[in-house]
Amino acid sequence: MIHKLDIKLEEAKQAIAITDFTHDDLLKLALTDLSTLQLPAVLKSEQQVSVLQYRRLAFLGDRLLDAVLADYLFAAHPELSNQDLDGWRQDITCRESLIKFAIDLGLPNFCSSWNRPKRKPPESEPGVYGEMFEALVAVIYLDGDRNFERVYGWLRDRFIKKAVESYEEQP
Repeated sequence: MIHKLDIKLEEAKQAIAITDFTHDDLLKLALTDLSTLQLPAVLKSEQQVSVLQYRRLAFLGDRLLDAVLADYLFAAHPELSNQDLDGWRQDITCRESLIKFAIDLGLPNFCSSWNRPKRKPPESEPGVYGEMFEALVAVIYLDGDRNFERVYGWLRDRFIKKAVESYEEQP
């Protein structure tokens, strides 16, 4: 599907840095800025299917991100109450944090809108790139045959540790 969009797949795979990544079709879908599906080269029927699948990936990725962060915080901060844990989780996985994760990974530079004329700065579209990051998390999970440890380690080492440390330093 969505083969007509200009996605820098090899650059994305290098940025993700998972050596045995195999599901290019899912990766292409996760790296699709939904606004690029409006291009004339994309059939209406393909648009509808792609949007549905993309949103399902983002849903799964959002839940995986929550689970990883909840487990990490639970282990790292036994002093926190359930309300504190939830507050930290909400703050660390807000759209502003997810756009930072997406930019740190380089998603705006190789997704389907990387060369769109008059593209807005990624920071001004946190919903677009935050959701794209969530879809990517789901793809990493699915590509690893639903291996939670794989996605857990990837998120923890690349994003969660640093985000929690930064949050701890805030007054």
